[in-house]
Amino acid sequence: MAKASSSPRKPLPIRGRMYLLLALCLAAMIAVGVIVHREVDAAQQRAIAAERTQIEHLSVLEELNDYISDFRTVESEALAPMPPKALADIRAAANEFDVKIQAASQRYQKVLVHDEFRLAFGKFQSQWAQYRRASNQVFQLAQAGKLVDAAKLYRGESNNKYTQANSTFGALVFRSTEALIKDVEAKNAAARHRLLQIDALIAAMIVVTLLCLIYVDAVILRPLTRLIRMSGNAVTGKARLRLPWLQRGDEIGTLSRSLAKFQESTSSLVRNQKLATAKNTILQRALANEERLNNFQKTFRSMATHEFRTLLSVIDGHAQRLLNPRNEETDSRPRYTKIREAVAKLNHLIQNWLDAAQSASLEDPKFGKRAELSLVALLEDVRGVGTDMFPNASITVQAAPELDSRMIGDSNVLFHAFINLVSNATKYTMAPPAIDIGVSDAGEALRVVLRDNGTGIPEDELKEIFQMSFRSRSNAVLEDGSGVGLAVVYAAIEFHKGTIDVASQVGVGTTFTVTLPKSPQGSQTSGSDEAAA
Repeated sequence: MAKASSSPRKPLPIRGRMYLLLALCLAAMIAVGVIVHREVDAAQQRAIAAERTQIEHLSVLEELNDYISDFRTVESEALAPMPPKALADIRAAANEFDVKIQAASQRYQKVLVHDEFRLAFGKFQSQWAQYRRASNQVFQLAQAGKLVDAAKLYRGESNNKYTQANSTFGALVFRSTEALIKDVEAKNAAARHRLLQIDALIAAMIVVTLLCLIYVDAVILRPLTRLIRMSGNAVTGKARLRLPWLQRGDEIGTLSRSLAKFQESTSSLVRNQKLATAKNTILQRALANEERLNNFQKTFRSMATHEFRTLLSVIDGHAQRLLNPRNEETDSRPRYTKIREAVAKLNHLIQNWLDAAQSASLEDPKFGKRAELSLVALLEDVRGVGTDMFPNASITVQAAPELDSRMIGDSNVLFHAFINLVSNATKYTMAPPAIDIGVSDAGEALRVVLRDNGTGIPEDELKEIFQMSFRSRSNAVLEDGSGVGLAVVYAAIEFHKGTIDVASQVGVGTTFTVTLPKSPQGSQTSGSDEAAA
């Protein structure tokens, strides 16, 4: 008996296909970015080189024009009666202009790129040499005291030669300017052509992305949607399912075959009412738990996005100052240090959310690492970061020198709470933000009072501001926020067993009063009991 042929190749799993599509899109984006960067860099280099040549070209022509006019003026001055010494000075000035004209002519020949200009400039030099011979005769007659003959020669042959040379030079300047304008237009046309090429690359990227989305929709999303809809019919047993994906070798096929088996067992489940009721109860609990997890996931996305933007704004602010060509700082290490601190806080925040997500509860004892900290020092860090994020804001921290601001808490959680308060204060104001932070002792707790000069919060909204996704209706035109900042603040203060109160007057400003226990023994004890349990 012949040996059976090898089994068909197993198709790539859906997860693998998604990763492959993501890798292809990422590679395409990187390729487009590299191409665009190279094109822009090359265009800049060409533009700089062309601009330098044009500036040098026009500068030399301008110098030559000035020297030619000045030489003619010096020649005319030699016609006036004067002592021999003054006439010698005029002749020396003429010789000096001769040297300058020769030097400028040599420079111009170095920047010439068109044969037409080279021929025209050669014609000008020939005519200028003829004029110089006539002007030398004018100087010689003037030195001999024959001013009448010198004037006659000046107005006759010398003037004709000068007019010819000057006319040739003027035509050269006109054609040079015209050629430079055409050159600039040609370079602009080339730049537009490159932009069209870049637009074509971007359009190709969009097409590839759309094709990927169409593929995902046709191969994955639509079958999953139909399977979800069919699964409801399978549970009720009202209709016989037709599953067209039973022969697929990927997860869709596996799910289809599982659904088919489930359909086969539906009849026995219906006959056994008690078992069906028990399974239904379990299913309802599972769905409720899934809904709770989904709600937590939505909350996590919103809150994490808000916190990430805050820290990324810090990093971006320092990076912009480091890249600013007018930056006069001699030592950039403090800014690099602040960037690294922001990155560390961002990593810590991500880890906290991952820990919280694992237990699906913000009350998990792993969320937040308590240690002794100085609240005044932490608020000074908030002031520094807030100043970097909002350079036009005036932020001050006031505390008595003898104040003992030590407490037990999570510095990162508190930092994000107060930076959110500062961020809100700077966003919702029509004037340059002025934020005053005062710290005082309140017995077993520390009290922080934060005042701003913002637009204020209407009284009917004060009870809602700490709710997730709440946004002020009166301030919506000033800032398009996510509505999670104050919810983060409230959660952080509640986590530390503290309280937060708010008082606001529209058009005057808002005052937040935060009270934090110095040693939240109740919180620690609760966390220990839960861990032991």
